[in-house]
Amino acid sequence: MKFLKLLFVLLVGCVSYQCSENKDNIELQQRKRVTKPKKARNIPRYSSDELIIKYKPNVSRRRKQYLRNQYRVVRYQQCDLCDDELIEKWNFGEGINVEDKKLSIQGGSGGPEGDISDVDYEFSFRLEGENDVYGLGGGQGAYIDQVVESNEGVTIAVLDTGIDANYPLFPEPFLYNSFGTNTPGTASGWNFVNNNSNFFDDFDLIHGTKVSYIINKKLCDEGVPHQILPVKVCDKNGIATYFNILCGLKYALPRANIIQISLGWYETNTDVNTIFSSLVEQYQRTVLIVTSAGNSTKNTDDFVHYPSCYPQRNILSIASSNVDSSDIASFSNFGLNTVDFYAPGEEVPFYDISLNLVPISGTSYSAPLVSALSAKILYNSGMSHSPNDIIYQLNLDGISISYDPTRPVKYNKLLN
Repeated sequence: MKFLKLLFVLLVGCVSYQCSENKDNIELQQRKRVTKPKKARNIPRYSSDELIIKYKPNVSRRRKQYLRNQYRVVRYQQCDLCDDELIEKWNFGEGINVEDKKLSIQGGSGGPEGDISDVDYEFSFRLEGENDVYGLGGGQGAYIDQVVESNEGVTIAVLDTGIDANYPLFPEPFLYNSFGTNTPGTASGWNFVNNNSNFFDDFDLIHGTKVSYIINKKLCDEGVPHQILPVKVCDKNGIATYFNILCGLKYALPRANIIQISLGWYETNTDVNTIFSSLVEQYQRTVLIVTSAGNSTKNTDDFVHYPSCYPQRNILSIASSNVDSSDIASFSNFGLNTVDFYAPGEEVPFYDISLNLVPISGTSYSAPLVSALSAKILYNSGMSHSPNDIIYQLNLDGISISYDPTRPVKYNKLLN
């Protein structure tokens, strides 16, 4: 009997020790997961049979068709609402090598004497979230009642998942008015995913609605006349394509004073996307583009994130400060040469459809605050400031801070 009791005690002790050891191992693995550096998300998924080309100006339709035939294009697509039809997406069908095809075009009609100025790869990527909440996505949305009577003050284009204009905290008309402009068939913005005028935010995380709410609320609080131009470039799953972004950008540039882009991708390809750059360069003196820096705790001087890392002077990249603005947020990207300012982006107040407070986090939500601050500066200048002037004033207005010196940004200023 004593032997059985002793055996029982030994068995219990072994099990207890094993459980304790397993618990210690689990806790150790959890600590390892916490301290392990984040892997960057949003690596592009490249198309195996598509390229995007940009013609030089004044190439005839007949010549364009000749070039499509020459390079054996199976299908092509042009941007909606495009005034000059310079950009096309070419599909070559299965079984081709797009790298070889790209080199062939660049060495032929895409050369200095050719009719094509730029050739880029087509790719897709998913929106990069940090701490986001679900909301109002799905269904259709009416928006006519939310279109302003006339466009006054500053126009901010939001390239994103669309906007739910009926979100309850959009109390006054705030959408861009397309009537009387050179945009037939539209009352306000455009949906480049489904090629129609219904830009409703059908993404579960209502990303574009959140971004637009932050801009609209700040400008309403400051009494700045404005309208938001919705440009839907992401589908209901939060996936964007480079072609849709190019088309959205081309549509927004001649219509907006400021363009807000709270999305991006991490580029490992050294062949930089030149069509985006060429579009932006045409508006360097007239349109400011505000972008999110990304949420992967990366130094984007070394690990490049676009569009925030494009070198054009009218592109701003915004990192996120933490919840009390005492330091850079743990998730935020940074870069002495590629990121410009910090702005609050952790636990930003947002309210769901039932008006419950649901704080949201990410550089996606620090960037629109800077768009609103920029719009105020532009309006107060009598709409005369250039993008460089706006950036200069942002730097003057910013608060000098002493954040983590290993995670710097260019101006070392907090904007709020």
